[in-house]
Amino acid sequence: MAKLVKRILKWTGLAVGLVALVAGGLAAYLYSQKPKPIGKPPVLQTGLFKPPVRQLPVERRFIHASAGELAAMIRNRQAASQDIVQTHINYIKNTNHQTNAFVWLFEAEALEAAKAADRKITRGEPTGMLHGVPVSIKEEFWIKGKPSTRNAEMFQGFKAPRNSQVVDALLEQGAIILGATNVPTMLADLQTFGEIYPTANNPYDTRRTPGGSTGGGAVSVAAGMVPIALGGDMGGSIRVPAAFNGVYGLKTTEGALRSDAPEFPGEPGNPKYRRMMVPGPLARTVGDLELAWNALMAKWPGRKQRMLEPKAKLEDYSVAYFDEWTFRDDRMFVGQDVKARLSSLAATLESRRVAVHRDQPPAFEEMILMHRMLSAYLMFEKVPWLIRQFMAREFRKADNHRFHFAEVLARFSDMDPEKYEDILHRRQQLTDGLEAFFRKYDLLILPVTPGPAIAHNPTHEAIVLDGHSIDYWDYFYYPICFNVTGHPALTMPMGLNRDGLPIALQVVGPLHSERRLIEFARMIEPLHDGFVRPSPR
Repeated sequence: MAKLVKRILKWTGLAVGLVALVAGGLAAYLYSQKPKPIGKPPVLQTGLFKPPVRQLPVERRFIHASAGELAAMIRNRQAASQDIVQTHINYIKNTNHQTNAFVWLFEAEALEAAKAADRKITRGEPTGMLHGVPVSIKEEFWIKGKPSTRNAEMFQGFKAPRNSQVVDALLEQGAIILGATNVPTMLADLQTFGEIYPTANNPYDTRRTPGGSTGGGAVSVAAGMVPIALGGDMGGSIRVPAAFNGVYGLKTTEGALRSDAPEFPGEPGNPKYRRMMVPGPLARTVGDLELAWNALMAKWPGRKQRMLEPKAKLEDYSVAYFDEWTFRDDRMFVGQDVKARLSSLAATLESRRVAVHRDQPPAFEEMILMHRMLSAYLMFEKVPWLIRQFMAREFRKADNHRFHFAEVLARFSDMDPEKYEDILHRRQQLTDGLEAFFRKYDLLILPVTPGPAIAHNPTHEAIVLDGHSIDYWDYFYYPICFNVTGHPALTMPMGLNRDGLPIALQVVGPLHSERRLIEFARMIEPLHDGFVRPSPR
């Protein structure tokens, strides 16, 4: 009996040792595959994230003035760019600690650029559309010599070797870059928090998120820190923050603006997998959104000529709209605040002889799945197979089984380039299907999200809206459909709800219809509340 016990203990010990050895080897392998950080962590400008010792002077007439107004003041010598820029810098230093919108402030460079702008005015030299006007840049986009970390420790020491092309486009039109704005880690959330920078807060209620990934940029505009921000959108990253912060945001047609910013620092990846990511502007007024759009497009004038013309009058438009997108025997829940704004706008348009139709495009579920598959190739191309299996397991745990994600999970295991070609073919079919929809209607109006900005939610718990529980990612499915098809979409703020939070809608148009979207938004701007300045809580 004693011999049997010894034998059992021996084999048990061997088995435990083998398991420990395998586990140790697996842990060592996983650790070896973890990306090594680039350089040392950046030394943060900690003064940005805490109240100033004393409030700096601010000339109130410049704060919340439009970019168009500021440009006219400078052009007509009614104000100096240096004074406008200094006031905005002081205002940022006074207030940024409330929201953490800016993560870098380029004070010396901005003031020097403003002085140069004023000298050009004095000498009577030609100026650009945004001459002397302060703007913010999403930390995603490269600014030569400045940190571009994506709020991720793995890129903590990276500094941009050059400007992104869209940054150059704004500079060529005379814009003054005040600094870089906050983003979530790897731009991979619809909130703005991460590994390096403090969490960004919503200016209407700091207990809530400003959205992501252009969260800091949207706040910088809504809070009056700048009139225009440059953002990027791969799945609602302009439109959701614009909606949560009550400003206008334009997701451009894929390919309309060139940008090399989606290249991760040190990880260029395969260019053919870089899909759906587009730059675009955010602003408080339609006029400023158009001004920023024109300034960006000036770098590529040939592409602007391809844009669809807007209609001459509001009643010339035929508009489709809907609130809850139905698919199979299911629907995407939308709250009463958004439904009420959409219904009111539809009635207002009808009263002005616009042809309004309640209709929705086809293939909602297919667009959701396509976004996930394209994202898998984009984000996980260089991730080792074993680690992708762990990621797939986490994806399964988060799956609420509402959509048929089996093919998405298969792509985690097998990133076959030939299968990607088939995916692109199916993507084109979805794009063609939406173009067919726009042969029936000029524009489509629908929600951006089911409701207003959500409370900070770093663990991605379910969201309760009007007594209805919504899966975290279900709250953000509407925007991604148009990244899949490449169509332009514009967030329109519709005022505040009874809790003082912004409510917004998005209007979508055919490919290359940015001018039409902007002109339509301008025509209806007097018909709703639009942007309302925040009164933070």
